[in-house]
Amino acid sequence: MLRFLSVLLLLIGFFSCNEKKAEIQPSTKKVLEPLTFDRPKASRQLVKFSPEFIEENQINQWSEFNKFKEEMEDMSQLNPEGIMTFLSELLKLTTALLKAPFPDNFDKLPIYGRIKVVQTQIIKCHFYASNQQNEKLNQALDELYSEYNILMKRIISVAEDNQIQLDSSGIDLPTSQDSKIYPASSNK
Repeated sequence: MLRFLSVLLLLIGFFSCNEKKAEIQPSTKKVLEPLTFDRPKASRQLVKFSPEFIEENQINQWSEFNKFKEEMEDMSQLNPEGIMTFLSELLKLTTALLKAPFPDNFDKLPIYGRIKVVQTQIIKCHFYASNQQNEKLNQALDELYSEYNILMKRIISVAEDNQIQLDSSGIDLPTSQDSKIYPASSNK
């Protein structure tokens, strides 16, 4: 019994020495700064189609593109607090645009590729906005508007290319040219 008491006292002493008191740590809540950014310079000069161009190329029948274009133009006038909503909606519209069939005049890889570039810029903007990285968001928004302008100019150039008659003389043009066999500077 003496052994039992000594073991019991040893255990009580052991546990009483190791007991840690709960320290009260001051709670530090991370206060998110409001998202602030300057309106990008490129957003002031968005490329817009003329009504004649829209009618001539039947862009008004391309509903997914019209929604995308309107959302981009609305976002250029945005309120900083609502940027996450705009970017999320714009990402959905861009994904839907890429999945939808393109009109025959614009069903070309350069147009598709330009839309993918704009989509990538939207994803970058969304990331910077969600992580409250204001300076990087400003740069990404400027790049987004620049890429959007490039897309619009590319659509215009594709429409102009579609109007040019490559074979006005009726002679078949070669579909490919091997520059090793017939270099551009040769006299053949």
